[in-house]
Amino acid sequence: MSCKELSTYLKEEFNVSLGRTTVWKIRKELNFEYLLPRKRTLLTNKQKKKRLKFVRKYINNPIDWKKVIFTDEKWFYYTGLNRKIWRQRGEKDDSVFEQFAKSLPKVMFFGGINFSYQSTLIKCPKTINSQTYQNNVISRTKIFSGMDELYGKNQWILMQDGATSHTSLSTLEYLKNKCQVLKKWPPNLPDLNPIEHLWGIMSKKISDNPPKNKNQLIKCYRDVWKSLKWEIIENLYNSMETRLKLVIELNGECINGFY
Repeated sequence: MSCKELSTYLKEEFNVSLGRTTVWKIRKELNFEYLLPRKRTLLTNKQKKKRLKFVRKYINNPIDWKKVIFTDEKWFYYTGLNRKIWRQRGEKDDSVFEQFAKSLPKVMFFGGINFSYQSTLIKCPKTINSQTYQNNVISRTKIFSGMDELYGKNQWILMQDGATSHTSLSTLEYLKNKCQVLKKWPPNLPDLNPIEHLWGIMSKKISDNPPKNKNQLIKCYRDVWKSLKWEIIENLYNSMETRLKLVIELNGECINGFY
């Protein structure tokens, strides 16, 4: 409700007379802010059951999450359209317009994070199959050499989602002698993947100073990736057990906004 609507509602339902300004002040005193609604994924019962099955497995048979490297691909779009400016209603001067092409430029990136390691962020081919994933994506991130140096060969775990290029027989054979693979990561589980949270942080930072073209977009995301604070990554890892338990408490629902 707007302050005016709430003022009217209080008067009609409870005979309490409060002006709009007073309603606004009380809202501020109670730490309410006018914000966009929080977002969480709408899940089917089947998806919730898969999430619960996965989470229970690793609660009952815990692993050292600090030896897991979480990976992901992500499309990033030109974000200039989200930039806000101060202008008057009805103003038509050129300075208040932002021109853009019908098809916005976008770039897919791939990267991985671990409690003690961060991969190179690479620009992906437009389409990825098993061969391109092996030869032009994951191998270029230096994940294997970096994680081997930290934990020893085959002593760490690779987390990747269920994309066909990740789970094909060819890719699993390719990975067999390089690392352990976290098996059966279910779909619709981004709220448990630390790197998904970093994508959101990166997008927010970029939106404050949006790139003007595709080359700038690539440079901006690589710069922000390199500048991510380690305490953010460490906090995401340290909260892993808490987030697993929270999925159980919420009966498989998305846990975004609850921790």
